Amino acid sequence: MRIFALSAADIGTETIWEDVRELLERFERKTGEISADQVRRGAASEQLQIWGLQDAERVHFLAVTELGITPKGLVCTVRIAVGSARVPMQERLLDAIGAWAREAGCKRVRLVGRPGWLRRFRRLRQTAVVMEWEL
Repeated sequence: MRIFALSAADIGTETIWEDVRELLERFERKTGEISADQVRRGAASEQLQIWGLQDAERVHFLAVTELGITPKGLVCTVRIAVGSARVPMQERLLDAIGAWAREAGCKRVRLVGRPGWLRRFRRLRQTAVVMEWEL
């Protein structure tokens, strides 16, 4: 399985988009947080970065990151993680994202997701709780 990161030009290619669209639509259906089309537009404008794990047959796992400026410095937030891949491969992808974020000047990598990520990746520590209610 190999790690990839898509460029803004890559995301405009229909063949490449079709390879990642299904997983992004799955995330959209499950969470309602962001649509696949919003991710595509964000990646095309370089506001979002799309990372993944694939073998010769298909893309198995995607992560979408976003850089943001905070009072403590630049932070790389993993906004989306979707798909299935063995945990060691997910760890390698997280390492690649961290290395890229460090080169970009980030001071931290933040994940927004389910509590299970805290159990899966021991390097993570809980820094906040996100809560909401339906109106």
